[in-house]
Amino acid sequence: MGIEERRSLVISFLRRCVRYANESIARKTERGGEEEEVVRWVAYRDFTEHSILEISNGDLDSWLEEEE
Repeated sequence: MGIEERRSLVISFLRRCVRYANESIARKTERGGEEEEVVRWVAYRDFTEHSILEISNGDLDSWLEEEE
């Protein structure tokens, strides 16, 4: 698997994580969940979105390279 395929696979997974985080935030907000818990989910989502950008830009390609 080449670097482009790996990058695409990881980005796809992380986008699912962002979608799940957004859904969790919405559920917790709707039922009046603890603000601290919502804040943690928002931080997780934001970090994951930032990771997607770094992977898309190729900044983390060294993490995706095959080890010998």
